[in-house]
Amino acid sequence: MPNNEEVWADACRRAEKRCENQAQTIADLRYAGDELARVMDDILGSGMITCQISRAVMTATVARWKNAKTGQ
Repeated sequence: MPNNEEVWADACRRAEKRCENQAQTIADLRYAGDELARVMDDILGSGMITCQISRAVMTATVARWKNAKTGQ
């Protein structure tokens, strides 16, 4: 039967692994968001979007992503 120290050490290792997994997921989401924002910004600058509603949605989405990245 494991002692309390082993139980706590094992719980800590599992918690550290969860943190590592969460950090990787967050990094993957940030990368995907950065790429999407870059593509949307490129499309907005290209003149391919002519519908004002689409332009407004894309502009607002890019702005929200930039605000989220800076913690505002």
